[in-house]
Amino acid sequence: MDKDEVPGRDTSKFENNSNLSISSLHPIEKKLLTVMRLVEADWVTESEIVRRSELTSDQVRRGVEWLRYKDLVLITEDTDSKIDLHPDMSAMEHLVLPERKLVDIVSKGINKLSEIIKSEEFRGNDKEVFGAIRYCKKNNWISIIDDKVTLLPDSHKPSSEENFMAKLRIKGSVLESHFDNEDKKAFESLKKRHNILITEKLVDKKYRIAQISVPIIDSLLLTGEKVVRNLTQEVLVSGKWKDLIFEQIDVEAPLPLLNYGKKNPLVDFIDEVKEILVGMGFSEIEGNLTQSCFWNFDALFIPQDHPARDMQDTFYLKSQKDLYSPLPKNTQLLEYVSKIHRENWQYDWNIADSKPYVLRTHTTPVTLQYLSEGKPEKDKVFLIGRVFRNEKVTFKHLVEFHQVEGIYVNEDANLRQLIGIQSEFYSKLGIKKIKFWPTFFPYTEPSLQSMVYNEKFDKWIELFGMGIFRPEVTKPLGIKNPVLAWGGGFERLAMLRFNLDDIRELYSNNLTWLKSVPKCL
Repeated sequence: MDKDEVPGRDTSKFENNSNLSISSLHPIEKKLLTVMRLVEADWVTESEIVRRSELTSDQVRRGVEWLRYKDLVLITEDTDSKIDLHPDMSAMEHLVLPERKLVDIVSKGINKLSEIIKSEEFRGNDKEVFGAIRYCKKNNWISIIDDKVTLLPDSHKPSSEENFMAKLRIKGSVLESHFDNEDKKAFESLKKRHNILITEKLVDKKYRIAQISVPIIDSLLLTGEKVVRNLTQEVLVSGKWKDLIFEQIDVEAPLPLLNYGKKNPLVDFIDEVKEILVGMGFSEIEGNLTQSCFWNFDALFIPQDHPARDMQDTFYLKSQKDLYSPLPKNTQLLEYVSKIHRENWQYDWNIADSKPYVLRTHTTPVTLQYLSEGKPEKDKVFLIGRVFRNEKVTFKHLVEFHQVEGIYVNEDANLRQLIGIQSEFYSKLGIKKIKFWPTFFPYTEPSLQSMVYNEKFDKWIELFGMGIFRPEVTKPLGIKNPVLAWGGGFERLAMLRFNLDDIRELYSNNLTWLKSVPKCL
C-alpha cells in the first residue's frame, strides 16, 4: 500500500479535484506539476524544482502551498545538522583541549594540583583544571592520590573528542547524518562545552504529487487547451472572448503590501463609532476644549472641595483672561446651582471658584451647555472629543485622550432603555459578552458601570459609566424629562478593537503596526 493511501483516510477532499480545470491552475502551479511529473524520483527536493523550473525559491514555496491547499501535492521535510569548529577554536594553531593540557603539564613533572592550577597553562583557573581532571578520568588518562596526579598508560592515546576535532579541522564541516558511533559520542561530549562547536540546523523540503491525484493532473496537463490570462480591448470588441478559456482569478489571494498614506487607525475607529451612533439615531455635537469650572464641575453637582478639582488632577490655564463668559448669562441658573450646592453639600458655594478656566476633564460640560440652550423634551446626541487629566502616564492612563458620551432625553426614559442602548452599541462593535455593575457618580443616580469580557486576558474589563442625570443637574437647566447619560475613555475601547495591552501604543510611531492595521476589521 502506498503511504499516501492511509486506511480510513477521508478522500472526500480529493474527490473535489475532479472539478478542477486547466483554467483553475496558475502558471506557477502548472509548471510545478509538470516538473514533478517529469522527475523520475519519488520525492523531489526544492532545490531540484528551482533548477528545473527556473522559478525562484519564493515562487516555488508559494505555488506548492496553493497546490497543497487543493490536495494535489504532499510535503515532507528532511532535517539534518551541520557541525563546524567554533571560530575561536579554528583560529588556534593547535587544537588543545583542557584535559590534554593537563596531561602535558604532568608529563613535564608538575604533578601537584596546587602547582597545576598556578601553572602558566591554566593561570589560576581552577574550574578549568577540575573540568580537565573529570575528562581525563573518563578517558582513563590519570589517577590522583594524596593531591598527586599520575599519568596512566592510555594518556598518550588521543580521545574521541580529539579525533573528531581533527576531522573537522581537515574537512571543514560534517553532517550529523554522516556520524559513526565514535563521532556521536564525541559530538555529545563537545556540544556541552563552550565555544568549541557550532551547530547549524538544516531543513530540506521535498515534494511529490499525491498518488490519488495523478490521473487528474495528467489529464489537466495533457488537455492541450490554451488558457488566456489577459482580457484585452480587442478580445472584448471582437467577441473572441466567447470562445476563449480564461484563467480563473483567486479573489481571496493576498495583495502586495503598498506603502501608501492613510488615516491613523484610531481616527478610523472614531469615524466608525460615529457612523454606528448616527445609525442608532444620535446626532453629533461639539464644544470647546477649554471650559470654566462652573460648566466642568459646578453644573454637574461636583462640590468645590472635590479632589477632582485639585491641580494634581486638573489642568488649570495659567492665563485667566476671558476666553468667553465663564458663567451663564442666565442668573437664575447660577442662583439655582448655588442653592443646590449649599442645601445638598452643606457648604458656602463661592462664585469665584467657578470662574477659572480649565482644559476640560470630560466632555459632559459640552452636553450640559447643549441642554441648557435647547432645553429639549426629546433628543439623542453624542460627542467624541479630547479631554485632559493631570495623571501619571501608564499602560492604561494618558494625560490627553478621547472620550465618547451620549444622552437620551424622553419623558419615559428609564434605566432599562439605557442598558438596551449600550447593549446594542457594543453589539455593533462585535462585543457580545456584556454586564452592568452598580456604581456611584456625583451627577447620576442610579449609576451603572458597563463591563465587557476580554478574550485575550480572559477577564472582565470596566469600560463606560452611565446613569440617569440627577435632578440637581437637570432642573437648573430647565430640563423636565429624564436624561439618560453614558460615556467613557475611547482609547480603552480602541485597545479592545486593536487587541493591545498598552494604551500608549495607540500614539506610538511604530510604522510597522500603523501600516499593518487594516482599514476595516
